[in-house]
Amino acid sequence: MVAGVIAQKSDQWFNLADVNGNGYIEEDDLRQLAERTLTHFGYSKESPKWARLHEAYAKAWQIMYELTDTDKDNRISRTEFQGYMDRNAKPSTADGLLRPITDAEFDVADRDDDGYLSPDEYAELLRAFGLSTRDARTGARSIDTDSDGRISREEYFVACRDLYSREAADDRSSQVFGPLTRT
Repeated sequence: MVAGVIAQKSDQWFNLADVNGNGYIEEDDLRQLAERTLTHFGYSKESPKWARLHEAYAKAWQIMYELTDTDKDNRISRTEFQGYMDRNAKPSTADGLLRPITDAEFDVADRDDDGYLSPDEYAELLRAFGLSTRDARTGARSIDTDSDGRISREEYFVACRDLYSREAADDRSSQVFGPLTRT
């Protein structure tokens, strides 16, 4: 099983994705997460960003289901997800699954369409995911790797990719969704 920091990061994401809190990630959880995020940002169902995020999450579900749902019960348990992370927690496997998701999420949060996320836009994205304001601010500060006061599309993707492939708790990517350890 995944151990240490990567296990904590995986649990953190699992808890965010299990929108209904039943202990499983199901296709409807990702649909609800997309709806909650888009509604939070005020997008209508007619918006291209609405369709793009739903499509990215639907594709992510299909990939996750095929690779993770070992008992084929149409839901992913924490154990199944941890097993997936054991096999796939490396940057080279992230592009196909993560890139469409991070691009769609980035576009939703980039309200002014300038190609960057301000710290406030990123923090707002994390709040839409259900994080506290405090955790959202921590996440926003952590991924601006060039310290220019804004988050590029690539910085967001790399941080999300590295979140599941780096074991160091003090790595900036460990803070993408706020601190791992709550005090």
